[in-house]
Amino acid sequence: MGERQGRNYLGRIDVAGVILWNKLKEHDILFFWVARMVMMGIEFTGTVPFSYVYLHGLIRDSEGRKMSKTLGNVIDPIDTIKEFGTDALRFTLALGTAGQDLNLSTERLTSNKAFTNKLWNAGKFVLQNLPSESDMSAWEAILAFKFDKEEALLRLPLPECWVVSKLHCLIDMVTTSYDRYFFGDVARETYDFFWGDFADWYIEASKAHLYHSGDHSVAQAVLLYVFENILKMLHPFMPFVTEALWQALPNRKEALMVSSWPQTSLPMHASSIKKFENLQSLTRAIRNARAEYAVEPAKRISASVVAGNEVLQYISDLSMKRVISRGHESGGLYILETKKEKEVLALLSRLDLQNIHFTDSPPGDANQSVHLVAGEGLEAYLPLSDMVDVSAEVERLSKRLSKMQEEFDRLAARLSSPKFVEKAPEEVVNGVREKAAEAEEKIILTKNRLIFLKSTALASTS
Repeated sequence: MGERQGRNYLGRIDVAGVILWNKLKEHDILFFWVARMVMMGIEFTGTVPFSYVYLHGLIRDSEGRKMSKTLGNVIDPIDTIKEFGTDALRFTLALGTAGQDLNLSTERLTSNKAFTNKLWNAGKFVLQNLPSESDMSAWEAILAFKFDKEEALLRLPLPECWVVSKLHCLIDMVTTSYDRYFFGDVARETYDFFWGDFADWYIEASKAHLYHSGDHSVAQAVLLYVFENILKMLHPFMPFVTEALWQALPNRKEALMVSSWPQTSLPMHASSIKKFENLQSLTRAIRNARAEYAVEPAKRISASVVAGNEVLQYISDLSMKRVISRGHESGGLYILETKKEKEVLALLSRLDLQNIHFTDSPPGDANQSVHLVAGEGLEAYLPLSDMVDVSAEVERLSKRLSKMQEEFDRLAARLSSPKFVEKAPEEVVNGVREKAAEAEEKIILTKNRLIFLKSTALASTS
């Protein structure tokens, strides 16, 4: 089995001298139960039966009550497995905080069933974008990539360097948490990386290399490498779906359960993590602006990105060309590599690739554009005419403002009535005050938007 420091992570968690002890009884008698088992083990076998005792919390119902037949709140695990799946149930139980009771609710189970489905769909994406096993040359190119040396990491494009660096950081954190029996931390850290980094960001960014660029091997190699390691870290919690996905991957020589645990202390590039976080901030700002102005999802818009030279260097097409050594065995051969993060930005933000401009100062039409501040020294200007029909938007917002003003006047009238303020329950009055404050804030924002749109319309006609 996959072993590290005498502990088996990829097999069952309750082996190698560890006993998982459910707090079926009251806390004050747990010591006596454990002491009795130790003494009996020494008496009948001559050895201490276990070295560690892991006390996990009670599984309670969604309201925090103990399960009992009297209350009728017993959750049947067989029925739960039929509805949500074994892996989703196991993962839900693992997410509990060490030593604390867990309230088992339908919402938690539904969420983790969705997580299982997300993992399955990510596996399908990886499989669909790998070459067939018979394509030996393609597999040679994929397997030539190694990620255990810093120089190999620095050769990768920015999205690939970012996700591999984040993965290596995760492996170290997860391994430490396993060593300390912080199983809930392992589950949360792996969940956050898989969903928040790999699925939401890297899979989307990889499409720039898989579907638009000439060489697919770097994206394929990174997808496979990261996904393999995610399966290894999730396997103790979700053995069935992870084993099925592992066996579906090409060139599997052994089962996931007996494979080696991921290597720790692998290289990480903090600078690439920071650079990609800047790209993420810019993408979020553009996505938020598109949603705010109700831009059609399929519509590609123009953008002017304003930043310092260092930021522009790795986002734009005019980025620095790096000279990379292939090693002594090739006679010191050097190649040139141009990073194309512009394609990634266009893909993630749905921008028109031919109309993304990079500059160190605001564009000439800045007063007719939506100004976004993505971070310190990183801004973007989106031409309003690309996003909406200005006259139609002015008309729509004017109608919306009229309705919001009517709602605010109605709330203000209630608050100005002494009878209502004096006789109504305090929580009702406070609720109306909160609604009035919220409505007033929306009115101010809508008025500012209208002023901006009207000024833009005037500027474009003059």
